[in-house]
Amino acid sequence: MLQARQNMDPEDIAREDAALVAHATAHLRSLTPSQTTVAAYAPMPGEPGGSMLLDALHAEASDLFLPISGVDGRLEWATYQGRLSMQPGRLGIHEPTGPRLSGGTLADCDLVFVPALAVNPEGYRLGKGGGYYDRALAPLAASEDRPRTAVLLYNGEICDDVPVEPHDVAVDLVITPNGIRHLS
Repeated sequence: MLQARQNMDPEDIAREDAALVAHATAHLRSLTPSQTTVAAYAPMPGEPGGSMLLDALHAEASDLFLPISGVDGRLEWATYQGRLSMQPGRLGIHEPTGPRLSGGTLADCDLVFVPALAVNPEGYRLGKGGGYYDRALAPLAASEDRPRTAVLLYNGEICDDVPVEPHDVAVDLVITPNGIRHLS
């Protein structure tokens, strides 16, 4: 999946990123303002959404939280305050520099954008193997009012052969350049 992303034409990436951002922000605009507390991630080069994603989500969300990679494989969170408030974290991923919030921050969110390389038709995602998001989402899985979860994927990244493990939690929305697929 990583190789396929690396092989994408830059013009296709730009076009698909623009469509992804448009669909993601349209979804946020469809929610009531009280439902727009969002957690997301800073896309690394080659990840869906590209450099436009965070500022577009920030413009639509009432609050936008981004992860900070903890040393114990757990995520902490901080409020996104714009591109100038970001710096590379311990894993080289851009992270906000503001005050750190606990992993419990996700419970207060309405929507959580989760990074993925692929997802199967049931919503189980393939990550990069670090388990950060599996650990972050696990406490929310049994909650009746858990936040909805979404992945942003390029075309062709919904695959039947995504491996599923007992701890995996399916996402609710799959956003591709072709539109939004509601899974639950």
